[in-house]
Amino acid sequence: MLSGFIERLLDAATVPEIRQIYLDAVAAMGFDHALYAARFMLSVPRGLLRDNPVVFTTLSDDLIARAQQLDDLDNDPWVTWVLQNDGDISARDLQARMGQASPSLALATQAGLGQAQIISLRDKVLHSVGAVILFPGRGTGPCAHDRLWATKGREARVLSWVMHMRIATMQRTPPPATLTPRQREVLGWRSAGKTVGEIAMILGITPATVEKHMRLAREALGVETTSQAVLKAHVTDQLFASRMPSMPFKLQG
Repeated sequence: MLSGFIERLLDAATVPEIRQIYLDAVAAMGFDHALYAARFMLSVPRGLLRDNPVVFTTLSDDLIARAQQLDDLDNDPWVTWVLQNDGDISARDLQARMGQASPSLALATQAGLGQAQIISLRDKVLHSVGAVILFPGRGTGPCAHDRLWATKGREARVLSWVMHMRIATMQRTPPPATLTPRQREVLGWRSAGKTVGEIAMILGITPATVEKHMRLAREALGVETTSQAVLKAHVTDQLFASRMPSMPFKLQG
């Protein structure tokens, strides 16, 4: 069964498709509800680019809304544990280890989901963090949960790792282009180490015009320096793309 779900994950073309395959798989294992949350591109300063987290769940909208209203959700014990540890841990063991209850998991307990297993995805993909929380059926007791995890835990971990890595490799839709062709040219040559004077000579324009295009590029990208503009243009797929016809394939010294 596991290999079949993994093959489907590898063949999936969209994040919604991956979501459905994963949720079907963990449900077949005995986990009626699941929550997945991950953030990627952590090596890029958030001031330059805020890559939206990927989140999906089968928990009720009401439960999610109540959790989002909690104070300091980023410091919830399960979030802290995920950021500092690898592997997995039950909600009961988490409370014993951290010395405090998780407010968000306490809400799940009130909704009848008293047992949960937390899987850390901290080091599975470079420059990313992520976690999965799996809940067995409502009313499941500690002993039944432990038996289920002993039987299906390995498969659930492997499936979660593959799902997380597959989402990390999905082609994200780049934001709409905000730079003009000339601004991309100027930033492209700047990223190649060319000075303002050299860029002016290459493009056949004045240094003042080069400076103007750099300023307009910074304003369009919402950054303060040209170096930041080069980085943001690159990570948003606006630099060295096919839409730069005047940039040669090989930069000359």
